[in-house]
Amino acid sequence: MKYKLLAVDVDGTLLDDEHRLSKKNIEAIRKVQKEGVKVILFSGRGYPALEEIIKQLGLKDAVATQNGSLVLDCTGKKVLREELISEENCRKIFSYCREYGFDPLIYQGDKVYSKLQNGYLSIFERCMNQKVIFTEDIEECYNGKPLGKILVLDEPEKICQIKDWMEAYFKGSVSAQLAYDFSLEIGGSDKGRALEWIADYYGIKREEIVAVGDGENDKNMLLYAGLGVAMQDAMENVKSCADKVTLSNNKSGVAFAIETFM
Repeated sequence: MKYKLLAVDVDGTLLDDEHRLSKKNIEAIRKVQKEGVKVILFSGRGYPALEEIIKQLGLKDAVATQNGSLVLDCTGKKVLREELISEENCRKIFSYCREYGFDPLIYQGDKVYSKLQNGYLSIFERCMNQKVIFTEDIEECYNGKPLGKILVLDEPEKICQIKDWMEAYFKGSVSAQLAYDFSLEIGGSDKGRALEWIADYYGIKREEIVAVGDGENDKNMLLYAGLGVAMQDAMENVKSCADKVTLSNNKSGVAFAIETFM
């Protein structure tokens, strides 16, 4: 087999719209692993929300969590790489959120904290399979340590506002990418940089990598891989940077990509 590493996004890609793993996807991933391909999950989720998926797929290698800011071994107990948002930059982001009425979610260790109480929070908890711990004051809750991820959930026009500020203020030193039009994922790294590091860690060449994803936060991963595959329902700007387009996540598009392109 030409390819040695398969990098797979989770939500909107590996899982269907009901956040389930299809039998076809499980079988296809287990098959390529037996053939020697390393299968790496790349997700905005923290490790606790990925653990059951890792078990179902029988994954044995690294996992890129929090959009690549934190790379762990498959058990979640060993940190292989971390590229975090500094305390100074965290506080700048919190200050902006306070001034303009955003209630961010922060990832501290394996827990998520926020003051947010609206429909977007319900979507997050249902989709991510992770309960958010309520706090009256996110800045008081913050422990002063660098963070892997800050998440902002709000109306699309407000998400565009904070995204534009992030890009103008930090000029790429802090990653700010859309997962959905109502969801801005802020991190110290991105999936592309994490994929480059993981490939080097395992001694795998760029042209030996297939990456599959659907969101803006997957673009750099698809661009780095030798073969970038977008889901049928991916954002148009994601499709435009991909080499191939597979079926939708509701039609086991990951399995189709494996069987057709690998």
